Amino acid sequence: MVAMSLKWSFSPTISASRPRRVNRFSGVAMASAGASVENVKVTQGLGDLPKVILTSVHGSEAELYLYGGCVTSWKVASKDLLFVRPDAVFTGQKPISGGIPHCFPQFGPGAMQQHGFARNMNWSIASSENVEGNPTVTLELKDGPYSRSMWDYGFEALYKASVTGASVRGLKGCKTLNKDPDPKNPVEGKEERDVVTFPGFVDCVYLDAPGELQLNNGLGIWSDAVLWNPHLTMESSYKDFVCVENAKIGKVELEPKQSWTALQHLSLA
Repeated sequence: MVAMSLKWSFSPTISASRPRRVNRFSGVAMASAGASVENVKVTQGLGDLPKVILTSVHGSEAELYLYGGCVTSWKVASKDLLFVRPDAVFTGQKPISGGIPHCFPQFGPGAMQQHGFARNMNWSIASSENVEGNPTVTLELKDGPYSRSMWDYGFEALYKASVTGASVRGLKGCKTLNKDPDPKNPVEGKEERDVVTFPGFVDCVYLDAPGELQLNNGLGIWSDAVLWNPHLTMESSYKDFVCVENAKIGKVELEPKQSWTALQHLSLA
């Protein structure tokens, strides 16, 4: 099984009433931010917009544009599982239509522009890493003149994306009988890992295992879901996709230094 995990964290900040300028990596800085991390590549995408490519040893690849922090592609065995409208614009002047965009701090119409401003701003690379062949990048968005013009609050939003395999927690310390490569003569051992992953074929018995194990199955704290299909308003492509969104439609009120975090986990068995 291959998977893509997305973690979204928001926290308000205390700042002066004067808007702060958003710090963004230049193209050179962005390249150096990810260049030293294996399987994390920063390059130019459509419209010369910078994008991050995550390539997992488990057989999947994801692409994220810094403009809007938008995941535009997740490929498994060279097949793309995400949809981007054929008429999507990559100019940095309007949101990228498709993939996994951000609707923040508002979903739909309301006091500010449709779906807020996060999908209209340039995110920056906060960090990147590679753990056992699973590449991860964390993007950051902070308040600036553009966001303050419609939502006068200081904030920091972090968006962590990774392409991974399935994993299980809770087996560390158990005695093991590894049946690979010879199931008739299992090799005795001890599980030393906090997180057991599946980089290839696995056939292992865990003795005296705990009563509860944690399988990374993608459940987060989103309370709402949105299904959407444009039907005849997009005749050229509506038969090719359906929009399924994790959402928190109601208000979330936070004091400075408090935070709100949600997860999304997509998997293909």
